[in-house]
Amino acid sequence: MKKKIYIINKISRAAAYGIGTYTSQLTACLKKSSIEFEIIHLFSEGSEVTVEEKDGYRQILIPAIELVKHKSLQYYSRNVVCLLREFIPSNSGYELIFHLNFMNYEHLVKELKKAFRCKVILTVHYTNWSFDLFGNYKILLKTLNAKKKDLSDFEKRIVNSFMEDVRMINRCDRLICVARHSLDSFTENSNINRKKCFVINNGLRDEYKKYSEEKKMLIRRKYFISKSARIILFAGRLEPVKGLVYLIKSYKQVLQKHPDSLLIVAGEGHNFNTLFKDAETCWTKIIFTGKLEKKQLYEFYQIADVGVVPSIHEEFGYVAIEMMMHQLPVVVTDTGGLAEIIEDNISGLKIPVRTRKGNRIVDVNLLTDKICYLLEHRKESEILGINARKRFLEKYELSVFGRKILNVYNG
Repeated sequence: MKKKIYIINKISRAAAYGIGTYTSQLTACLKKSSIEFEIIHLFSEGSEVTVEEKDGYRQILIPAIELVKHKSLQYYSRNVVCLLREFIPSNSGYELIFHLNFMNYEHLVKELKKAFRCKVILTVHYTNWSFDLFGNYKILLKTLNAKKKDLSDFEKRIVNSFMEDVRMINRCDRLICVARHSLDSFTENSNINRKKCFVINNGLRDEYKKYSEEKKMLIRRKYFISKSARIILFAGRLEPVKGLVYLIKSYKQVLQKHPDSLLIVAGEGHNFNTLFKDAETCWTKIIFTGKLEKKQLYEFYQIADVGVVPSIHEEFGYVAIEMMMHQLPVVVTDTGGLAEIIEDNISGLKIPVRTRKGNRIVDVNLLTDKICYLLEHRKESEILGINARKRFLEKYELSVFGRKILNVYNG
């Protein structure tokens, strides 16, 4: 029987970053296959359901009207499925597969299974409890194993969030985790059936083009960056979990040894004013670009000397594999998905995330040492960059992701 995939996304800030990238890469893979698919966007703007045709596939946008906003997610889920029955015939002759990309919607899974003969696949892109804990797995274990009466309100919220995720996963037919640590967190602490679980790392279409030194110089001129400036690049949301505050502290130390260096911060977020204040005394040496279009960001990857991903927690790490794709030597924190992506001293350099007085922190001095090493050892940096690109092609190039995801759909 032919299959039809319905990719379900929730319009949110996250959808403009990692989940949005995931959906675009997934769409690219499906367009090359024989499987038909459509995309359903929940919580869209406006007050009416709209249908759009795009690049040969249909998108259905379902808003969160005011009436719904004051009701429960259970109420919204029931209404979403009622609307979908108008667009998805139950006797279509297809095997229906709904692919969800967000947590905390077990009622939606329940309603989909009541309305359609279907399978539901869930990809875990992030979990609220892991971000609340900044990836501190020891605290998760301690909290889950404690007696309920001994828990603080914060710990109760962690337990409730984790168990909500488990209930949703148990309702789904397949679970896809983007990194091994995510799967282990669930299977080691709940009754989830491991046989229905898969680890499929995110992938990216290889868009790297080797630029000549002349072309790189043209990019520098375009952005008024001097020929001698050694560029340290950060890309990502400006949020505490991304660890940029530690990079700025480290960069102040880097400047003592490398006054010709330049830190470029590509991204947007609510934490901008705090970070700008942290950068006091070296404002003229840091460029805050705001969120960049992909073409612009890839230009900075071409001219950067060092890429830094100093996240305190990262479920996977799209930015890291973008940097690897561009053969950029990287320094990353040894946490979450980043720990799995980079091989220390082979395809990049790692620094630990430490816990001090209950807080997760990045060692600023060690981060400084690693950045300076890459700036001072060009040959070794070049080798790390070459190895990083090789690892990207072997594990994170889009065709690798595509083969694995299609196997899950066809299984």
